[in-house]
Amino acid sequence: MDYSVKVFLNRYFLSSMPDEFDFKDYKSLEEYAETLEGSKYFHGLYLRAVNHPIRRQILHLVNEREKVSKVELFHELQNENLVNELSILEYNLDFLVKALCIEKVNQNSEIYYVITQLGKVIEYLK
Repeated sequence: MDYSVKVFLNRYFLSSMPDEFDFKDYKSLEEYAETLEGSKYFHGLYLRAVNHPIRRQILHLVNEREKVSKVELFHELQNENLVNELSILEYNLDFLVKALCIEKVNQNSEIYYVITQLGKVIEYLK
């Protein structure tokens, strides 16, 4: 890809990055794709999701297992000195769910997380 095209795309996407607290009510990729604004919002959200160090490690852990509980994730990330409060983990999990990278599954009154196709991008990132 030409350097000037890369610069343009970076500026385009970085200028459209959503505020992390500005979660819109979109629930699926199809809803995001209905409008240019939605598509632009999703791309920014997705980039922020997969480029954040805590969220990237969460994706690695969820991808390694069929499903993983919030408690298991918290202990694992705490051992790696990435999170020290449950609220930090919950915020990042919610962000990944909103970006369609993981899905939340309730099973036997416990919350588990599973990787989605979009979250499998972690297999290509270091």
